Amino acid sequence: MNKKLKFICLVILFTPLYINAQITTTPLAGDYKIIDIGWNGGGDYTRNLILLHEMYNGTLINMNNAIGTITALRGAASAGNRINILEVNSSSSYNNTTAAIKSIDNFSYWTLKTCIYNGKKYLAVDVPYSNAYHNWGFKFSGWTKSTGENMKSVAYQINGTPVNTDVLSNIEDFTPNLSETHSVGNFLVMGNNVGIGTMVPDEKLTVKGKIHTQEVRVDLLGALVPDYVFENDYKLKSLEEIENYIKENKHLPEVPSAQEIEKNGLMLAEMNMTLLKKIEEMTLYMIEQNKKIENLEKKIETILTK
Repeated sequence: MNKKLKFICLVILFTPLYINAQITTTPLAGDYKIIDIGWNGGGDYTRNLILLHEMYNGTLINMNNAIGTITALRGAASAGNRINILEVNSSSSYNNTTAAIKSIDNFSYWTLKTCIYNGKKYLAVDVPYSNAYHNWGFKFSGWTKSTGENMKSVAYQINGTPVNTDVLSNIEDFTPNLSETHSVGNFLVMGNNVGIGTMVPDEKLTVKGKIHTQEVRVDLLGALVPDYVFENDYKLKSLEEIENYIKENKHLPEVPSAQEIEKNGLMLAEMNMTLLKKIEEMTLYMIEQNKKIENLEKKIETILTK
């Protein structure tokens, strides 16, 4: 063996591979399996993918699928508690790929990815990251098969430094494209906050985007409906007072300014009650003005008939 060949062999021998090769598969019935995927390949401060199965990449492909649950755990007397559970539903065959995931976790959340591994394109999941790794590793149970790698853990970053770049590349987001339907009498969510289009809901329901509905019913929760405006002892500001306030503040009394709304948002029930009050006050102003007009008309008519 010449010196150059020896050097190449030594480089291959001592180049670290952050890939889990200790996969243990227990077939239960056909392609329904329990798979011990192993660990992340790098320990703490490691980001890793789990390759689910090969996917369509321009050439017609046989059935590939992963339908089941991946569980990732950490915990011991000297290690913090982590649990990350993923329900995955994916398949790739002929000329397309479909996939969607649901997860339960107490740190970060799983995301779908695509990547190129050893020249083949794969559907993968990005394992929820924390500095402390899942010391119990990853387990899969379900129906899965692949024309390439199947349920393989591959690290792609350790301590902020990319790894396995010689075999792993083109890591990109995959947009879920399956629908989930719940045909039930009642659908109950007994959690604290629910987010649609956001991972950080700050209210019982937080929606990032538009809402299309036929009707919205708002409970006032004790808010006072401003019919007191029509009481005899209500002090209605004069139009001169209103005019002076508008000139100074550039908005109506009791109505938040544009800057306040931009900063704090708009409280629908509160604003509706405020606008109702202004409409009721406006109605009183119109009645008052109508009385003045009628009096003027009578005076004009009296003058004209003389």
